[in-house]
Amino acid sequence: MSLEKELAAASATTLIFCLKLAESGAIFDRNFTKPYVLKKTWVQNFIKFQYIFEGKQGKAKIVPLGCAPTNVDSDNFLKPGEQSVEHDFMFSCEEGEDGVLNYEAIACIDAFGHPMYPGETRRLSNGTVVLHCNIYGGALKKVVERAAGCYFNETIYGEDEKWVEPQVNPNDSSIDGRLMQCFRPHYSYYESHVVGCVVGRMGILIDEFGQLSNGSYVKCVETELGHVSLKSAEVDDLSCKMDNTTHAHESRWSDEKRGANMKCNYGHIVKESCIIGSETFPIGQEVSVSRDCIFLCHPQTNVYICDNRLEEFNITDSGDNLGPIEANSGLKLTTSTKKKSLKSVFKF
Repeated sequence: MSLEKELAAASATTLIFCLKLAESGAIFDRNFTKPYVLKKTWVQNFIKFQYIFEGKQGKAKIVPLGCAPTNVDSDNFLKPGEQSVEHDFMFSCEEGEDGVLNYEAIACIDAFGHPMYPGETRRLSNGTVVLHCNIYGGALKKVVERAAGCYFNETIYGEDEKWVEPQVNPNDSSIDGRLMQCFRPHYSYYESHVVGCVVGRMGILIDEFGQLSNGSYVKCVETELGHVSLKSAEVDDLSCKMDNTTHAHESRWSDEKRGANMKCNYGHIVKESCIIGSETFPIGQEVSVSRDCIFLCHPQTNVYICDNRLEEFNITDSGDNLGPIEANSGLKLTTSTKKKSLKSVFKF
């Protein structure tokens, strides 16, 4: 080999050796100055990097160029501040104060292609399905759950809750809206049912009566499935019948047989209080009575709570003959405050 060839080979070896030293000594830096020589690029963890040799001295640097949504080195990448939509999420290429780039999800994409930011929700399938976008376990995720209730006007109503919906029949001006209630039959899906009429701020259940501001009486009726309307009613329609006797609306009377004060209210008999002897007790009150029993004034029927079996009670086929303490006539009040257990409960 000639001397010139040997010198050329030695120079090439020295150049390759210097380049390797430069690469091994490269530092990470977001900023760089010209002139510089571009070298190879690569992608790692969705960030695209590049080796450069900066300045006349050829100082090696590793520069993050941007974010690669596909995690593959190509000419298509996001510059800092740019965003892209991938796999139902919106990602952003963000640069920190230290020059480090981060490629992370900043929002979810709903079924209509609109962004949902952390904490936002969307209601789908007539409100029966709720889509959440939130951070779970340090990562942004979409979670779908079935709504526990009935949906109307951006609100979910729980079981047995009521709300008002607009009138659906434009030809019926008798009501201002429909009274709705949420049901869950047999622990299955939640269902919205029409349960009454709404006039102003007053709600009247189906087949019930009400009085308008002008003094007239009306009845809420279901004309067809899902449609309700108000029909005029007379005051006689609001009367109550009990033991072959008719009682007018808002009338009151004492029933000696049941030991109670009654009232007729919009066609319904309401028990207002209980009577023992000459004394009257409000609904819900307990008093000690003779035969070592406790008497409870119940809104529907009288209740006697006794520890001991009462000899005068017999099993009968009819509820007409209720025994010697019917109407509380044979009872006497006592001053005992001893609490009774529920070993024997008798209802009349």
